[in-house]
Amino acid sequence: MRRSIDLVVWTVLGLAGFAFLLWVFPLIYPFYPQTWTESKQEAEATALEQLRDLGPPVENPLVVTNLVTGNTLEERLLEALPAVGVERLRGDMMAREILYWQVSVYPPGARTFEWTYRALVSSDGQVVDLQRRVAPEEPAGDIEAAEARRRGEALLVAHGYDLERFGEPVARRTERQARTDLALRYPAKDRLLGDLNYGVEALFAGDQLVGFASFLDDPDRTAIQARLQPVALLSQLRLLMPVLLFPVVALFFLFRYHAGEVGVRRAVQIFLVSYAAALVLMLLAGATSSEGVNFGLLSRRQMVFAFPVQLLMLWFPLLATVAALSWSVGEAVCREGWGSKLAAFDALFQRRWGNATFARDSLRGVMAGCALVGGLHLALWLLPDRLVAPRAGILFGPWWESAAWPGVALLAFCLCYTLYSELFARFFLLSTLSRRVGVWAAGTVVALLSAVVFWPIVGGAALLGNVLLGLVAAAVLVLLFLRYGLLTTLLASLMASAATGAAPFLLADDRFLQFQGVLPLFVVALPMLVSLRYLGSGREFLYRYEDVPPHVRRIAERERQRVELETARNIQSSILPDLPEQLNGVLLSHAYRPASEVGGDFYDVLALEDGRLAVAVGDVAGHGVSSGLVMSMAKSALAVQVAFNPSVPDVFRTLNRTVFQTARKRLLATLCYAIVDPRRLEMLYASAGHLFPYRIKADGRVDALESVSYPLGVREDVEMLPKEARLAAGDTLFLFSDGIIEARREGSDEMFGFERLEESLQRHAHLPVDGLRDAVFTDVERFTGPVPREDDQTVLVLRLPLAS
Repeated sequence: MRRSIDLVVWTVLGLAGFAFLLWVFPLIYPFYPQTWTESKQEAEATALEQLRDLGPPVENPLVVTNLVTGNTLEERLLEALPAVGVERLRGDMMAREILYWQVSVYPPGARTFEWTYRALVSSDGQVVDLQRRVAPEEPAGDIEAAEARRRGEALLVAHGYDLERFGEPVARRTERQARTDLALRYPAKDRLLGDLNYGVEALFAGDQLVGFASFLDDPDRTAIQARLQPVALLSQLRLLMPVLLFPVVALFFLFRYHAGEVGVRRAVQIFLVSYAAALVLMLLAGATSSEGVNFGLLSRRQMVFAFPVQLLMLWFPLLATVAALSWSVGEAVCREGWGSKLAAFDALFQRRWGNATFARDSLRGVMAGCALVGGLHLALWLLPDRLVAPRAGILFGPWWESAAWPGVALLAFCLCYTLYSELFARFFLLSTLSRRVGVWAAGTVVALLSAVVFWPIVGGAALLGNVLLGLVAAAVLVLLFLRYGLLTTLLASLMASAATGAAPFLLADDRFLQFQGVLPLFVVALPMLVSLRYLGSGREFLYRYEDVPPHVRRIAERERQRVELETARNIQSSILPDLPEQLNGVLLSHAYRPASEVGGDFYDVLALEDGRLAVAVGDVAGHGVSSGLVMSMAKSALAVQVAFNPSVPDVFRTLNRTVFQTARKRLLATLCYAIVDPRRLEMLYASAGHLFPYRIKADGRVDALESVSYPLGVREDVEMLPKEARLAAGDTLFLFSDGIIEARREGSDEMFGFERLEESLQRHAHLPVDGLRDAVFTDVERFTGPVPREDDQTVLVLRLPLAS
């Protein structure tokens, strides 16, 4: 029941808002043409027919027709409105130039401003400006004032001007390079614009009649343009915003993509939809949007292709990319708590429209957009002009109005820009900020940012009013997203923008223009129309995330494994001892360099209660997680056994049983274990498959302390007989793993070997224990070069104290 009331309320508000828009539009914009009867095609045909009066046609011409607005003139008409009245001003000749078709004819090879013919056709089909351009250096004869008046008045009368409404002409001559140009100005008698001098003038290039045009001498023109500059600068800022927003959303996307949290399939679809809309827009409006743009040496015909291509290669791809990446990041965030807000939008792309979820959100979105645009125009109507300054000229621009099919171009622009603005602001930014600062704080930030960053839905010329109305629109869209979801928000924004752009066409007197106004609204409402019958079906659509492609899953799996390996390495590092500089008077130095995140080497030096030291260096075959696990168990077993009974046979027996029982794949382990007595200067030791330790005498002599036996884990039981070695004060014991002697030279199978190790120990025997350790590693690295280690490298150095 609550859902039904909600839908009924939105339907009533939407229909009322749209009806109000059509009623109040002529009141808000009093000089919007009341009789718009001339479409682009008709205006172009009218202009080309009239231009024949001025000279021969151009061969192979480029004809560009675009809709132009007189923003400065509209300001003057609005200033005169209280004193003169709207009806009298609408009948004035200048009111026809608030909105008119400009038809420019360019010869082959002409530059941007080098048109040959130009005509201005008012919205009701009246030609108000007709000119032929003559180059300043082209010579021509002189003409008498009487002859010029006769020919000029004949041309004006032929084009519908009642000269009784104009005063006596005033001649103005301009000196050119090879001739003198003449303008016969006929001032208007009504003078409805106060002290401003305006009217119509006949134009001569020397003795050639080159057309006529209206004129307006406005000393405050520059000041009026300065008042309109803030909104124009804001518009330029909005054009630049995709460049600034792209790196922001890209960083978030890369972070989540690397973590395997985002998919790309739906993002690619959004990019293609947005870019396809941009492509349609440029195909329809490329020629007109490039009017007045100058790229150096390019001709006007070349600009027809160069400017749209530039937009399609630079600006529109940024819009589409920001929209696509915003979807990916926003979806990753919303999956964690706002998944229901994505259901209807997901159903749209899956073409599963036969359910109540999609029908409800579509109805709400379309009707909310109509209600929003109606409410904003109500604000324009009620608020003071100085605060909002609604101007008809603000509503029109080069993107869609001048296209051959303006309704299609309007739809393409709104679709492209709405995907960009809504997916970034209401989806990515709102969902991301909500997790950090809370929903309402995030909504406030998004609304404030949107009011400045994105296009306004209505045409206000005052900067403050422009931002305030943008803030209201953004706040409504934020609430729609928080209450209903993404599809509702997108359709509401799309409908509000499309309705504002379509309103001038809907109110025109031309059937073709009216159709162009209906077309975009029909397409935006299409999701609602196709799903309306499913409102009461009871079928619901649940959002399911299925967009992570296999390669992203592999990235995520590798990242998970990396984290697990890093954790294992940290655990292993905590297991390996951090030995002091000396124990029981024996100087110690050690180093462990694994070949991968988790290694198989281990070592330890444990002080016994009787002053002896238990010393061990071991190596589990291979390296990696499996070797690291066996190493960890062996190291733990060593510590427990030494604390219980440190004798050499018992230690080997315990560690052999541990390795044999736990290493199911028969990962063998080697071990060199010794009991060093620094007071009695003797050592009991044994080696189970491990490299023999070296004893380095004070004079530099190096002896290998041999002991041979099977590695640990080969047999279930092992019996080790320790060997005894006599030591001297100042002797050094050097224990190591096979990663030292098996280190290979870069690009060769040659190994470092025992001979190089013994030579290194002899050469550096005089160094302190830390210096001896580092010198050996330096010699190994100098031999191998900058290659990754193939095996773990462990070194343990002990030096007995000198005799006191």
